[in-house]
Amino acid sequence: MYGHQVPRNHQQALEIDLANGNDAWQQSEKKERDQLKEYDTFIDKGPNPNPRELAGYKKINLHFVYAVKHDGRYKSRIVAGGHLTDAPVESVYSGVVSLRGVRFCIFLAELNELQVWQTDVGNAYLEAFTKEKVYVIAGPEFAEIRGHVLVINKALYRLKSSGLRWHERFADVLRGMGFDSCPAEPEIWMRACASDGSILKQQLPKPNSVNTKKSFFEPPDR
Repeated sequence: MYGHQVPRNHQQALEIDLANGNDAWQQSEKKERDQLKEYDTFIDKGPNPNPRELAGYKKINLHFVYAVKHDGRYKSRIVAGGHLTDAPVESVYSGVVSLRGVRFCIFLAELNELQVWQTDVGNAYLEAFTKEKVYVIAGPEFAEIRGHVLVINKALYRLKSSGLRWHERFADVLRGMGFDSCPAEPEIWMRACASDGSILKQQLPKPNSVNTKKSFFEPPDR
């Protein structure tokens, strides 16, 4: 990938770093672990938890997925073995905006001389909590906490319900900011604004840009 050798697992990442005389992939793994810790993705039960604490939980596994970005950055991401979890009894469908909806927004922006902004929420799924009762035993890729039992607390990538949990979280935040879902295109969110950007009440909404800074995603009271 872009002239870089990409590992398939943690052991191969160590071997590539050794062959290249650097620790590029190891640093990429560390960055991912630090981010997961920052988001409180796991509840660390230690190496010998009380079995009662894990009653009703299912053991799954995790693994790293590696890639090289277009700018040469090494990216490592920990994903869950969602194929090991039971089939959900509820719908886990998470909608996405249609191409028609995107064209509709761009048309209205052009018609009303509005600016169109594109943004990205980093580690989006980790903003949401999971309802799946699963845990893992940390492998060598977890360095100093290897062997610890980790209960998955956030909507980790590849869990079956993570897409839905993120959709629910994002929708709650948008509603709190005064946005409403469009009846015709549910994945388009609107808020009524005056020409100076101030929020209007009791008026027909117009499309408006969405500010998705991390500060809007404070964990809810649990």
